[in-house]
Amino acid sequence: MLRRRGSTFDALLIGRGNPRVWSLPKGHVEPRESHEQAGLREVREETGCWGEIITKLSDISYWFYLNRSKHKKSVHFFLMRYLSGDTANHDHEVDEAAWFEIRAAKKALKYVNEKRLIDLGMEYLQEHPDAVGEPETPEYVNPAIGMDA
Repeated sequence: MLRRRGSTFDALLIGRGNPRVWSLPKGHVEPRESHEQAGLREVREETGCWGEIITKLSDISYWFYLNRSKHKKSVHFFLMRYLSGDTANHDHEVDEAAWFEIRAAKKALKYVNEKRLIDLGMEYLQEHPDAVGEPETPEYVNPAIGMDA
């Protein structure tokens, strides 16, 4: 999930463990739930924040072992725009949710595939610069307003 901050962006990451291992929010799909619905729900649960999907970024598949059995997991990642919420309201599955300036987020992420997702998101935003909201501009001040004539 991204939010615009001036001319740059902040990315919302989740952290587990001590020392913190930072990653992107993800989870499982509930029965009768689309990948998009699951993505929005998992982000809300793990970060305390509501988002809106802008576009699908990528699918990542990997293998892991659990109780000596090899399992394949596929994860569908979406670029999301922040709508509302507070990172203090994350659930018990994560130790912390925090906003990072986009370059700092890429450095903080542990997994190379997730770092690549940051690049994909930024490439999308270069092609669609208003996707996360317009850049903030200084408020225009009309010197004639409030002046005695």
